Amino acid sequence: MEKEGAAMSSMLTIANGLTFARLILLPVIIIGVVTSQGWVAVIAMAIVLLTDLLDGRIARRLRQATQFGQVLDSTVDFVLIYSLFIAFYAAGRLPTYQFVILYIAMLTILSVQLFAQSGITMSLPATGKLVGALEYVFILFLTVREVLPEAPVIEPLGLGLFLVLAAAIALNTIMCLKIIVAAQSQH
Repeated sequence: MEKEGAAMSSMLTIANGLTFARLILLPVIIIGVVTSQGWVAVIAMAIVLLTDLLDGRIARRLRQATQFGQVLDSTVDFVLIYSLFIAFYAAGRLPTYQFVILYIAMLTILSVQLFAQSGITMSLPATGKLVGALEYVFILFLTVREVLPEAPVIEPLGLGLFLVLAAAIALNTIMCLKIIVAAQSQH
């Protein structure tokens, strides 16, 4: 019983609370996007970004970093990023071809995670972190674009960001597929 209490208290930390707050803010961002209340989305997204920047630092500073916190952080980021891509697509703010490429990235990440959970030993490519960071940047761009005035530079900037992200997704997908095939051939 005492061991369960200690495990529970190690999960109930300030850092994990900040991480979890991102899930609470997710519907606020989505509502801001789909109801054309861009400032609501931008403010909520700014808080999300702040919590993402602080949670790990706080966990390390307070010596509360745990495996649970790392899994929670990556899971919340995954849910947040892909939920927002779906919301932007559903709201008509993301072209179909971009959504398809982003969806392929999501399927790749899920596939690798499923193979990793099946007990097959794999080392994930470093490009996964790059893709995650670029996805966050693209989500931030899409969110801020909700409140920016129409300007000729906005669309080319968005396309440029997306092309960099798409190249990273393609590279990561190829590397992940190679890892999965190599892992499968060893079993």
